[in-house]
Amino acid sequence: MLPIAVKDLEDIVDYLVQFYESTAVQQYDRIVEKIRELAEFPEMYEVYHGGQFRQVYRRMPVDKYLVFYVVHDEVIEIHRILHGSHDIHRYLDQK
Repeated sequence: MLPIAVKDLEDIVDYLVQFYESTAVQQYDRIVEKIRELAEFPEMYEVYHGGQFRQVYRRMPVDKYLVFYVVHDEVIEIHRILHGSHDIHRYLDQK
């Protein structure tokens, strides 16, 4: 996970914990579990054709969130974890 993706995940948990701590923990667990599953089938999810980005992103939905990642041979880089309502163009390719 790139540092900005770690921050995205922390922000999600920080936001959700304000309302229900158990929901925050469950959402964290679901996102992390889905990311771990990528190791088996990294190209399972569609390529994201949402704009002119420096990377070829794949988009994995997890509940209301989207995990954007890049596959480099045997390495999977998690670039962003964003709420589906966000302006994706604004967030992708930020380092």
